[in-house]
Amino acid sequence: MRAADHAAGAGAVSRGTIVFVNLLVLSEDRIAREVERWQQINADEERWRRAWRRRCLLLGLRCGATYIAGGVLAWGSLGMTGDWAQIAFWGGLLLSNAGPVAFGYAFGMRESDTWH
Repeated sequence: MRAADHAAGAGAVSRGTIVFVNLLVLSEDRIAREVERWQQINADEERWRRAWRRRCLLLGLRCGATYIAGGVLAWGSLGMTGDWAQIAFWGGLLLSNAGPVAFGYAFGMRESDTWH
């Protein structure tokens, strides 16, 4: 008997220089429960990832729409005259620059459960 087999004791299986010892034997019922549990955990993680992608996509769409609307308003102000031109220009700049930042801030606060 080799030293590795003797050290491992009864129930050891030796394959070359690697010794496998059966330290824990689970029942079929326990194995089925563990498999079911891990399948549920994987399904929950996949559902969370799908919801995360949807939330990020909606954030991107909101920011993009706000940015484009602000740009259209600012560029459209070039064809206007008087006070309306200045209001449209500054409103467009504010909308296209501060709008996405505000959406991003609100998104971050909601995701960190700081703001409900």
